[in-house]
Amino acid sequence: MYRLAMMILHDDSLARDVVQDVFASVLQNTGQTVGPGYLMSSVRNRCVNHVRDTGVRERLARLYMLDGQEYDDEDWPDEATVEAVNSIVGTALAPQCRRVVAMRFHEGLKYAEIASRLGISEVAVYKHLRHAIETIRKTLNNG
Repeated sequence: MYRLAMMILHDDSLARDVVQDVFASVLQNTGQTVGPGYLMSSVRNRCVNHVRDTGVRERLARLYMLDGQEYDDEDWPDEATVEAVNSIVGTALAPQCRRVVAMRFHEGLKYAEIASRLGISEVAVYKHLRHAIETIRKTLNNG
């Protein structure tokens, strides 16, 4: 199980943590009998989820980088940037787009939840968010 995690993650401590988490979840579910196939699948799934989530975080960081400028994770975004983004969202976006942004980033809802609450498709939610991010990026880069 550890070797599988290492092949996917390429990080010793992270691989050990994933295997430990799988065993911990099995121990929490007492009375459940599991075979080696279940354990290997659980390790693989947790590793894949970690890689996916890390990829999303890295893409978001790249998305918010302005004109290729480097920034410190600790110092960014600063208060001025947050205020500028909030101002852009409040003035430059259509009301529906503003609602989608608020539901996604302030309430932390998933695309499906936003779509069901607003009565629109998930594709429409994606398009609203993409439009909002493009508008914010263009406005910040020009200003």
